[in-house]
Amino acid sequence: MTARHRRRPVHLAPGLLALAIAGSLHAQESAHDLVTQSDWGGAGLLQTPTARMEAEGQFSLSASYTAPYARYNLSMQPLPWLEGTFRYININTVRYGVPSLSGDQHYKDKSIDLKLRLWQESRYLPEVALGFRDLGGTGLFSSEYLVASKRFGTIDASLGLATGYMGNRGDFANPLRLIDDRFETRPGLGTPGDVGAESIFRGPIGIFGGITWQTPLDQLLLKVEFDGNDYKNEARPRATPIEIEQSSPINVGLVYRPSPNLQLTAGLERGNTAVIGLTLTTNLATTRSNAPIMDRPALPLRRHSDPDSSAPAVAVTSALSPNEATGAAPDWAGIAADLNQEAGIRVSRITRRDHEVIIHGSHNRYFYPAQGIGRGARVLDNALGDDVTWFTFAHERAGTPIAETSVERQAFADYVDRRIDLPAFARKVELAPPAQQRREEVYEAPFRRLRGSIAPGYKQILGGPDGFILYQLSADFSGSYWFSRNTWLSGMVSVDIANNFDKFRYDAPTRLPRVRTWQRQYMTTSDVTVPNLQLTTVHQLGRDWYGMAYAGYLESMYGGVGGEVLYRPFGEQWAIGADINQVRQRDFDQHAGFRDYEITTGHITGYYTFGRTRRLQANVSVGKYLAGDIGTTVNLTRRFNNGVTMGAYATKTNISSRTFGEGSFDKGIYFSIPMDFVLPRPSRARAEIMWQPLFRDGGAKLFRTYGLYPMTGERSGELLFDNLEWIDR
Repeated sequence: MTARHRRRPVHLAPGLLALAIAGSLHAQESAHDLVTQSDWGGAGLLQTPTARMEAEGQFSLSASYTAPYARYNLSMQPLPWLEGTFRYININTVRYGVPSLSGDQHYKDKSIDLKLRLWQESRYLPEVALGFRDLGGTGLFSSEYLVASKRFGTIDASLGLATGYMGNRGDFANPLRLIDDRFETRPGLGTPGDVGAESIFRGPIGIFGGITWQTPLDQLLLKVEFDGNDYKNEARPRATPIEIEQSSPINVGLVYRPSPNLQLTAGLERGNTAVIGLTLTTNLATTRSNAPIMDRPALPLRRHSDPDSSAPAVAVTSALSPNEATGAAPDWAGIAADLNQEAGIRVSRITRRDHEVIIHGSHNRYFYPAQGIGRGARVLDNALGDDVTWFTFAHERAGTPIAETSVERQAFADYVDRRIDLPAFARKVELAPPAQQRREEVYEAPFRRLRGSIAPGYKQILGGPDGFILYQLSADFSGSYWFSRNTWLSGMVSVDIANNFDKFRYDAPTRLPRVRTWQRQYMTTSDVTVPNLQLTTVHQLGRDWYGMAYAGYLESMYGGVGGEVLYRPFGEQWAIGADINQVRQRDFDQHAGFRDYEITTGHITGYYTFGRTRRLQANVSVGKYLAGDIGTTVNLTRRFNNGVTMGAYATKTNISSRTFGEGSFDKGIYFSIPMDFVLPRPSRARAEIMWQPLFRDGGAKLFRTYGLYPMTGERSGELLFDNLEWIDR
């Protein structure tokens, strides 16, 4: 689509800014937050964005309807200066495909937005942001903008300049044409899913802006904006551009917020079209666990004493107290059972060195390591005599030592009784690599070989031509048999319960080996599948080296053999690993057979965590993918102190955008929250949601069940010390 340059007098946008300034003369500073979501998701007015950002960690789901568009938006604020929005737009005037495939489903356009704050508002200067709309979509709604916002009491005013869709009015020519005349016009639509770098900042410039006013009613906001789009050149997929009637460039809306997590919008846009919207929002960075609701109460400490006081210790009666009068040896088997019951620690063995007792095992109940350690310390305090002054918990994963956390017994009691504060207590907590020192083994737990569970399963496909949501509910039976503490056979049997896969008829076209685009066949061929059945062994190869080997049905589409090594220096912000896999494509029924396709795939991956207060983890993988293409995957993850993550990834390989097909390259976004936030009882599990706009063959990795980097997470200590206050919960 080539935008046309039309010079028109513009009086309203500066007028709105003047109105905001005048209104502020009578406005008192308001404590209410004037930042709300726009029709398109992200902080803004109605059709246009502002320079504002939501609070760090904010997560918003919104939907709006302005004929002929229904927009479904997911917005995240991973950093104070970065906003990301991911969107489906339902275009009600266009069918997705032929009726035999799509029925009466309307076309769904997928897009990604980014907004970056260039500087914050000060007393005299406005907040300024640079943004990109529809950056990785079809380009139907692509736009670039620079916007400034200034607060005047109860009024927040914005003024911006845009190229592309948001600036289609073309109020003046692009000044960048003086550098290169290509900036004067904007090229037509590119390959769907491409970044569209050749179009950025090209075409005439439109002015937009407006105000948000906090009305005297606390829960009600008024929005008035000047739209930079005149809707005379609306692009359509597979059709010529059409014009949408616009009676006025002024949009007006009301936002009602009955609660902090709910926003309702209604208004009039284009002077002739109603808009309605709904937004659900929460802050994932400040969300805390619901697990204490149904958690068992913490044991009281056996004795609370102050070493600086001459007063006698106060004893607390407990069934776990040792018989100190007779000098009886501790009941180590009973202690191990109590640690499992009270703290969720599955003990493998217990050792002792001088005045220190070391509990070796895996923590299986509490998401925050500090909480499991605190519950374990209470058990040990009730069961051991006063000659033990340090409690150490040696964390293991698959029988492999990862890290050791030591807590001074007296400091723990002092913190529980609030005789010292958290910073003082933290100085008495030590995190160290697995010790090489000699220790006396006082107990070895019986080895539990057979383990199993049953859980519901859910799979979905979003935004396809068959239907907007294709889903499957299943019952997943998981089990494992442990040959030793380091080697085990694990598997899953999945039984279909309900699905709407009768609509699933679309196979994406491809110019590559079908390594992922047999998705429909794998999901619809059998009601009972074996997605995974593999033999795995994990070992510590050296002080900072770990290794893993595995063989079997590694995922639903591939089986074979493979291995991984990881070098992760203790306490460092970086690590490096490598994996290599010889795999073969499985039969569609996911039972015992294989297809003809076979390949060797593997990657070298570097891990680095930036920042101490705001942690941004970057994982960069280089290697060979399932289709034989060679390239790089960049994965960026914002990790909040409470364990929530927000992230995005992109993969670019040596195949062209044309060969890759729709989407141009593989990409996606995801977020993950502890199940503690959802369930009323403790759990170490996480709820992970990934949005991958297209499922294609290029840049496809093997879906490995286990990975050494997440398995060795305790070596960093971040989750422990970021949530150390949980040691007394």
